[in-house]
Order: sequence, then structure tokens, then C-alpha cells
Amino acid sequence: MATQSTQIIGANPPGAFGRGRQSLEQSVWYSGWLLTFLATGEDTQGQFALMEQIARKGNVPPRHIHHREDEAFYLVEGEMTFSIGDRTIKATAGTMVFAPRDIPHSFTIDSEQVRMLVQLTPAGGEGFFKACSVPAPTMTLPPPAEIPYSEKQKMMALAPEYGMEFVMSKG
Repeated sequence: MATQSTQIIGANPPGAFGRGRQSLEQSVWYSGWLLTFLATGEDTQGQFALMEQIARKGNVPPRHIHHREDEAFYLVEGEMTFSIGDRTIKATAGTMVFAPRDIPHSFTIDSEQVRMLVQLTPAGGEGFFKACSVPAPTMTLPPPAEIPYSEKQKMMALAPEYGMEFVMSKG
């Protein structure tokens, strides 16, 4: 797979940057996902973070709350069902879904695989993903595997540091 690059021509004002997809040095394996950090708080002076996230069916996060950030999802490929508060939103490619801070949310992957852009506003929450991941050795999904209990414990322990809270499922 070819690596895409972005070239900035001219003066580089503070905060200006460019980064393309397929950036191995900016990619991690997180809990069965391939995440690429397209923009971090360092890049945007804390304004937002933007990630490309790829995952396969069956890999879903526990219901959780972001207390510091709003989260926006733009589905590039695949189909998903989002649960945000008491709302259920079916999403297909081209759908944008907004999860406001302080509202419990989760989702399921309905297609075999999804690719989406996820924006956190303001930035900060991307640190959680970095802290709970390993550098991606390739631009592929990690092999399917059960998330070890020790990793789940680490995620639970780190969540409050990043303003996140895991909540019990509805019902």
C-alpha cells in the first residue's frame, strides 16, 4: 500500500501542519483497532484531535462517557449502529454522528469492517488511545484476539485521568 504524503508550500504559521493517511509512524493498534492520528492536540494547539479508525465486526467499545470532549464520527466505509443517550442511530458510509460530552455512548459494527474519522473537541482524549495501544507494525488491523484482562484493567484505571468513565450497559 502506498504511503500518502502532504507537502506544505510557503510559510508555516504557528499551528499549521499537514499529515496524510497511511502514516505508519502515527498509527497504533488499540484494542483490536488500527488508529492513525491525523491531528493531535500538539498539532492543533489543543483545539481538536482527529483520528482515522478501522475495525472489524464484533469489536465494540463498552458504553462510556467523555466528560471533557465532544466526539464526532464520520463513517467513511461500512455500517454501524450508535447508541447515544437514549437514541439509536443507524449509520452508513457518508453519515456523521455527534456524541456530546457527558452523554453515555457506544456503538456496534454491523458490516464486516468499518473505516471512520473520529474528532475529539477539544483535544486531549487521544492520549487515552495512545496510552492503551502499541505502535502498529503495519498498516493493517491487528490479528483478531480477545482483549486480555490486564489490558481492560489498564483502560479502566487510565479512563479517569482522561476524563472518561465506563458505565454499565442499559437494561
